[in-house]
Amino acid sequence: MPSKRKLDSARANGARSHGPVTPEGRKKSSMNALKHGLNARTVILPAEDDKEYNFQLESYVERFQPADLVEMDLVVEMVNARWRQCRCNKTETGLFAEQMVKQKEKLEAAYDSYPETVEHSTAFRSLSDYGYLANLNRTQAHLERTYTHALRDLLRLQQLRESKRQGAERTQSQERTPTEPRASASVPSPQTQPESKPPHPPPSVELTSPGYSDPAGPAPPELKRN
Repeated sequence: MPSKRKLDSARANGARSHGPVTPEGRKKSSMNALKHGLNARTVILPAEDDKEYNFQLESYVERFQPADLVEMDLVVEMVNARWRQCRCNKTETGLFAEQMVKQKEKLEAAYDSYPETVEHSTAFRSLSDYGYLANLNRTQAHLERTYTHALRDLLRLQQLRESKRQGAERTQSQERTPTEPRASASVPSPQTQPESKPPHPPPSVELTSPGYSDPAGPAPPELKRN
């Protein structure tokens, strides 16, 4: 069992690793992972074409760009599921062809002439009675679920990896350009206006002072009452 120090070191290295970023790095990583997939192709039967399988695997690797062994395993699982589905389709075709050959003498004895639909329906009835088609259908449904689950897990891992990469880039960008403290917006204080003092009243002038003349003229004499 690994020591605690090795486990902590592995976790730290895994946290710093976000997979290749540049297109060249991703291509190189994909080719390295492709070697693993080619070495693990136990799904190919002796009578099947290796080149066809390799072409299909390379197409999937180029499409999904797996960044590590975990993602590559999911890609291989998808390719193997599709490969076996194609085999099921070929097997179904072979079963029908074989059954139609077996029943040909029986049909020719029963009918003077018959269309191809009679051959197909008779073969289908016989294959269904033997349970061959039911087994094929169950196998194809299982392979379809395997493919769907692998694709879902692969896309989820790649989305998580991309989120971590973007988060690391944002952190590095913030470390390179530290944010300056924002200056507090000071509200300009209104200028204090000096208090307006009322104008000084004009100096009072004694009406009886010498040299004073009323601009309205002398006051009229007081009228006497009769």
